[in-house]
Amino acid sequence: MEVVTLIREGNEARLSFARSDKSVNVLDEACITQLEAHLASLEKTPPKVLVLESNMPGCFIAGADLDLIAAVSDQSEAMRLAERGQSLCRRIEVLPSVSIAMVNGACMGGGLEVALACDHIVAVEGKKTQLALPEIRIGIHPGFGGCVRLPKRVGWLKGVEMILTGSAVDAKRARRIGLAALSCQPEQQDDAIRYLATKGKVKNRRFTPWWLKLWPARQLFFRQVEKRAYARLKHLDVESAYPAVPAAISLLKEIIGISDGLALAREAESLGRLAVTPTCKNLIRVFHLGEALRKQESAVRGRDAVSGFRKAAVYGAGVMGGGIAWVASKTVAVDLHEVAEEPLSRGMKGIGRLATRRGSIDRKRLSRIRPVLDNSGLSDADVVIEAVLEDIKVKHKLWGEVGKHVPKRALLLSNTSSLSISDMQQRRANAGRIAGLHFFNPAPKMPLVEVIAGEKTTTETIDKTCALAASWGKYPIIVADRPGFLVNRCLMPFMVAALKLVESGQKPEHVDGALKNFGMPMGAIELADRVGLDICHHVGSHLGEALAAEQTGRFSMPAWFKRMVDDGLLGEKSGKGFFLYENGRQKGLNPQISSYLPAIKASEHEGDADITINGSPMKNSELTDACLIPMLIEALGCLSEQVVESPIHLEAAFIYGVGFPPFRGGLLRYFSGRDREELKVKVAQYGYVVPANLEVLDGFR
Repeated sequence: MEVVTLIREGNEARLSFARSDKSVNVLDEACITQLEAHLASLEKTPPKVLVLESNMPGCFIAGADLDLIAAVSDQSEAMRLAERGQSLCRRIEVLPSVSIAMVNGACMGGGLEVALACDHIVAVEGKKTQLALPEIRIGIHPGFGGCVRLPKRVGWLKGVEMILTGSAVDAKRARRIGLAALSCQPEQQDDAIRYLATKGKVKNRRFTPWWLKLWPARQLFFRQVEKRAYARLKHLDVESAYPAVPAAISLLKEIIGISDGLALAREAESLGRLAVTPTCKNLIRVFHLGEALRKQESAVRGRDAVSGFRKAAVYGAGVMGGGIAWVASKTVAVDLHEVAEEPLSRGMKGIGRLATRRGSIDRKRLSRIRPVLDNSGLSDADVVIEAVLEDIKVKHKLWGEVGKHVPKRALLLSNTSSLSISDMQQRRANAGRIAGLHFFNPAPKMPLVEVIAGEKTTTETIDKTCALAASWGKYPIIVADRPGFLVNRCLMPFMVAALKLVESGQKPEHVDGALKNFGMPMGAIELADRVGLDICHHVGSHLGEALAAEQTGRFSMPAWFKRMVDDGLLGEKSGKGFFLYENGRQKGLNPQISSYLPAIKASEHEGDADITINGSPMKNSELTDACLIPMLIEALGCLSEQVVESPIHLEAAFIYGVGFPPFRGGLLRYFSGRDREELKVKVAQYGYVVPANLEVLDGFR
């Protein structure tokens, strides 16, 4: 199968990439082998101009084949793979031809490294044109020469930032920072080639600034780089959790001022070490989990139907409703509905903040959102999403009103986090078009959405809903219409377990600290505060009643927790819960909690609570087990009840919805590495029956 084609026309040659077996161009064994063969031909009879292009719409080269990297188990094998890629790029670089990479679509990882080997990059303007070196997100750094060539092309400040964050730039920004020689419209590509052909080969790239060659300045520069990089990974042992970050910083510091040959050798050695780490293997696995959700059959079946969607209506301009409106504005015009001016104005201000990035406002996207105080504009809505009060009567009334105005084809989606979709469908003529689309807070940032089918929801509705979510960049997971759905149901035992630890005398900040050190984005106690202690109590009570689970206590909130709620300690929204809050920032432990927890004594000390406990502090590993094992038991219960379709989807939900640390591969992956008999003892220790489907873990080793 030909995946790289060499076409010669006079003094010009074109290397065209196109796959019939994959959805994107990737640098796998077939592609690299054919490219090497074509380069041998080009070296024998070099053309005046060489153009690298793609015949796949929306994609230049998406990067190296991740399966190739995942399969590597030997450090020297990984190093040889990097050296092969470096050699390929070097051969392009030293050709006497004027080489031009015509980037029209995604240009990622190894794809950008190939483009960087060319004399010039042309970035074709369009929604899908994005250029990045995202290797850090799969636990490695660029290995085909990107660490050497990118800083020379864009300068060390921007180059280091792109390598350590994996951030992408569009066509216009690529031109502004010097990554691309030109940006152009699709119809201007031939003109761009002719213009750059006259410029000839590039003799020298940007040199390293003189001050960076001075040892003190270099140390100061990389100290700041490290500080910024580590700030994103606070509470973690970065060396073991994300070793690619310190490795990339060390490599970049080392290659300043040395020859390209030596720098490339250092890059290959470093990549060889990283490619065989558990972090790399787990992060590649996590990437595939997300792609599997986006490309699941349901989302693919509904893709054509939602491609024609032009308008959405969102009801409720609160934090969730405003966030959902912003997400939807990525592809469609949005009417944001509210019942009064004040909450609508507040919601639009929140959207304005979302539209502001790096001091500039995305006015084009902001202009797609129209504030509305009535039911106008529904006659041409393709989808309606409600994020109103979590009350079944309110939602019944809303769907009754909306049903009078929307087209018969419109999707009717609820953002409910706990109410039954089947109940919403009662006495509704349009019941088949009603489904759940549960976003997580904050909606613009959290990648997972739960798609819930009620008893009367049609397959077509689910397909369209999954495809719509995927078009907005979300990972849709189909879950059954059961109390708590999947994520919230599994989160509650996690929170309750943490509350029991606090009740026994463990410091709240110690419990949360252990969980954050494990890799969770926030501790269970802070999570309760952020969600709202009143909401946690309501959801826990609801799930306990609905699932008859009180005998295990996995959803039952302690009596003292209810007293905190009754006394107005609601968490962040009231300014105090377990912790104190000011303008959304946590300000230390709330000394009042000692009156609810006899095992904890508190005294005021310089504005913070000085906490002592009855008994010895538990080890971090004991604290994390005490919180995560109840979550595991609930997850396995959801699998046995078919709340979720497959263990793979469940694993993805924990990564993208709960925030389970990606470098650990997922909840099931993590526990699959534990001694099985020891795990059974721990399960019994926490008062649970060992799940009959514990063998599910075997598939994740």
